[in-house]
Amino acid sequence: MTSPREDKIKRIGRYYLFYGANEYMLKQKLSSLIKTVIPPGGEAFDLDRFNGKRCEMADLLNSVCTPPAVSPLRVAILENVEKLPARALGMLCHALPKIPEYSVLAMTAEKADRRLKLFKMLLSGDKVAYEFNEFSHSEAANLATKFAADRGKRIDPHLVEALVGIYGTEPYRLENEIEKLALLSGEKGEIEKKDLAFASGYSRVETAYDLPELAFDGKIKEALELCGRAITSGISEIQILYILKNHLERLNSACNLRDFQELIATYRIPYKAAARIFAQSRKVKPAAILSCLSYIFRAEYALKSARFPARSVIELLVVAIYRAASGNKGRE
Repeated sequence: MTSPREDKIKRIGRYYLFYGANEYMLKQKLSSLIKTVIPPGGEAFDLDRFNGKRCEMADLLNSVCTPPAVSPLRVAILENVEKLPARALGMLCHALPKIPEYSVLAMTAEKADRRLKLFKMLLSGDKVAYEFNEFSHSEAANLATKFAADRGKRIDPHLVEALVGIYGTEPYRLENEIEKLALLSGEKGEIEKKDLAFASGYSRVETAYDLPELAFDGKIKEALELCGRAITSGISEIQILYILKNHLERLNSACNLRDFQELIATYRIPYKAAARIFAQSRKVKPAAILSCLSYIFRAEYALKSARFPARSVIELLVVAIYRAASGNKGRE
């Protein structure tokens, strides 16, 4: 009787293509393949890595044709396969069907160009090519929760939303921030909002994630003060734009939904956050939200053109959002 690991190894093909913009998932997939096939300590014997930017095809083919020393399969990894010269791509396309049964070649690429014969063949194969796009907001939130759990910490869903809102969906940045927060929280079992505030350099518990609600609730003085603390603490102006834009998009969706439960299902955000956004959507007309979104696009253009001081652009944007929201009330 074979073990589950042996059964899994038997199902491994001779070659794979992992492609897409999600570098984190590409590396995770390669790591999973290596751990499945090669026992601890066997990498030095049965794992070879190549890069399409500087790969010699003779070395790659020699690797996949060499039997493994201590593992069930030899693993050859070819990153950036799309960077291979045209002649090398042709050689590889011809060699793939001839890879021996004791080897597996795992290739990665940022993009898979179907105009090239190699990618056309790989993408038409059965369970050979796997695409990994960038994480969605909810996927990044789940990943941040996992990072905290890996460090023995609980983290409030609303705080996870704040982290993704501030730092975006890039997993390595999120893991780095979770690592810092886990250290700051000390022996506590939970990472709290005040830990994030302290890590961001704020004197109070608010974070940049609270900025949209302050502006829409008419608390313009508090919003501008928070905006200044956010920039001083090192949060970039583009990150603040992301936070505001993300909030407005959810607010716009809430205007067309019947209740905030649909908002939770659509964006997978915490109950309390969804309830607040839904209640806010009943106080502001959709026209005001669209005006605010247009202000954000203008602010983004102004920041990228570098024609105006970045802090002034953000402060004017916050004031514009406040005036649009307070002067265009919806259902009360």
